[in-house]
Amino acid sequence: MSWRRPRAVTPHDGWMSQVSSGLALAGFLWFVFAGFTLLAMGPLESLDAYFNVQPAPPGWVPVLHIMDRIGQRAVCLPILAVVTFWCCRRQESWRPAWVVAISVFMLNLVVLILKVGLGRAEPVSADPSFFEGGMAYPSGHTANIVLVYGLCAYLLGRYGGLRRGALRAMWTLVVMLSLVMVVTSVTLRWHWFADLLAGLIVGGAVLTMTEAVDAAVPQAAFQDGLRPWLRRLPGRRGGERTGGATTVPPVEANGVADLPPAMPHRKAP
Repeated sequence: MSWRRPRAVTPHDGWMSQVSSGLALAGFLWFVFAGFTLLAMGPLESLDAYFNVQPAPPGWVPVLHIMDRIGQRAVCLPILAVVTFWCCRRQESWRPAWVVAISVFMLNLVVLILKVGLGRAEPVSADPSFFEGGMAYPSGHTANIVLVYGLCAYLLGRYGGLRRGALRAMWTLVVMLSLVMVVTSVTLRWHWFADLLAGLIVGGAVLTMTEAVDAAVPQAAFQDGLRPWLRRLPGRRGGERTGGATTVPPVEANGVADLPPAMPHRKAP
């Protein structure tokens, strides 16, 4: 009976495991979001109505307005920009900036599409129905909290060399800020309760996808800028351009183009 020799474990195996697990978790979160949205359209409407009964006490409103700013882009994006700049300087690479730019753009695009497509009415209308032309579901504030502050923790851990204890404290802070954002928006009646939970799920899904894609792209992908990527585009190969364009003749070491030999003249009969 022959025994197969076990294959040696390579770094590529760990890379594939990290990428596949990240993409699987992101897919699971999108599945959870779809199921939660169906619940929000039916059974959870009574729960949303329960939290939308009493307005906030007048003395709390100024403090709640200040607390609500932690989820606004005008506040969280500058913080993320400072963290990104520091990581770029430390790594001497623009890779962290590309990660942040693509991730933030994708989050805002996804949230906008969901808001317009689902069209849930705001709590001011006292009608938690969907497809009413509103822009309440999902909450962009809670999605910003998870993604933007989560990106700060992720960048500092991956590119900033943050220690495990400090990194754990950063993720704890992200959870606390998320809870503060949920309580603040519900108390101010700016979002339904389900809107805020859906925003957390969407932000977590985009953040998980960002980490997986960042792990999948090679570390040296952006060291030479965009030129190596542009050269790989179809129709461009070295100094040649296909598709009917002229081909540049090769140049010899002396600087003279290597032209084809001239055709001999035909003698007259």
